[in-house]
Amino acid sequence: MNCYMDTSKIEITASTDKWCVMPLGVMIMSVCVNNPDVTITFHILHDDSVSDKDRSDLEDTIVGFKGKTIAFYAVDITRFPCLQSVSLEYGYPLSAYYRLFLPELLPAIPKVLYLDTDIIVRHSLMALWNTDIEDSAVGVEPDGLEETKEFYDRLEYPSRFGYFNSGVMLINLNYWRSHNLVPVFMDYLQKNAKKLLMADQDILNYLFKDCKITLPITYNLTSGFLWTEPKYNYRKYEKELLEARKDPVILHFAGCQPWIAYYKQQAHPFASSFFKYQNMTKWKGRKTDKRPYLERVRNFVGDLLRLFRLKSPRTILYEFIDIPPID
Repeated sequence: MNCYMDTSKIEITASTDKWCVMPLGVMIMSVCVNNPDVTITFHILHDDSVSDKDRSDLEDTIVGFKGKTIAFYAVDITRFPCLQSVSLEYGYPLSAYYRLFLPELLPAIPKVLYLDTDIIVRHSLMALWNTDIEDSAVGVEPDGLEETKEFYDRLEYPSRFGYFNSGVMLINLNYWRSHNLVPVFMDYLQKNAKKLLMADQDILNYLFKDCKITLPITYNLTSGFLWTEPKYNYRKYEKELLEARKDPVILHFAGCQPWIAYYKQQAHPFASSFFKYQNMTKWKGRKTDKRPYLERVRNFVGDLLRLFRLKSPRTILYEFIDIPPID
C-alpha cells in the first residue's frame, strides 16, 4: 500500500500550552466522536506549563473510544535557538512554532494531520487523510484573509500563489525530511522575525508557496469565511463556500473563540458546535480568562461606565453573516 494512503490509522498532531489544554481536549473529543471506528494516535507537543494533571485530563478524553491513544512530547526550546527571535506581541504563543520542528519531534511516520486547538471536527477525517500529497510538502486550505494585500507585500511573494491557513495541514513528513526543511525554517525565522505578523503561518506560506496542494474549504472553515466584509475572492470560492457553510467537516474558530470569558466581539455563529462537544468532556461550561487580576478590575469598571452612558461595552471589530447554527 502507498504509505500516503492508509485507511487503517490516522496520525494527528497538535501543539499546546496550559491555556489551550481545555479546547484541545474538546477538539480531541470531537475527533473521537466522529471517527469512532478509526485507529488514531494524537501526538501532543507541549511546553513545560502543561502539568501532569493536564496530561491526565487529556488522556481521560479518549477513554471509552476504541483504538485511540495519546503520546506527549515535551518540547525543549533550547534545541531550537531561533525561537529566541520570536516576538509574542501579536498574541501567538511560542507553542505555535512547534509544528515547524515536527520531523525532529515526531517518530518516523510518513505524514501527519496537524490541527490547531481552536478546532471542532464534525465528520469523518478519512477522506482528508487519504488525500494524495506524495509530491507536495503540504495539503492546505485557503485562508479567509487570502486577499489581504499586505500579506504578500510584507512576505515579498506574488499574490497568485495565494495564502493558506496553517491551522489544518496534511503534512508530508517524508518531504520535509528529504528536503531537510527544519534548518530552512530556522534560518528564515532568524532572518525575518520582525516581519512575521502571523507567526509560523507566514513562514510556511512563503516557503511552501509553490509546493502545496489546495484542499476544499470544508476541511478548514475559518472565521474569515463568515464575515460580512470578506477579505477573500467570493466569486472564486462561492459555490464551494456555500456548501461548506451548510455542513463543514472542520470548523476553525480562529480569532473568535467561544470559550474566551471576556470577548469584546460578536459571538461566532457556530459557537454552539464547540459547546456541543465541550459538554461531553470534564470541561463542561469552562471558560478561559488569561487577563491579570488588575486588568479584569479595570475592564469591569470600564464596562460599567459605558453601560451607564447607555453605550454597549462591546467593540465589534468585525461582523459575521446572518447564518443559523449547524449543531
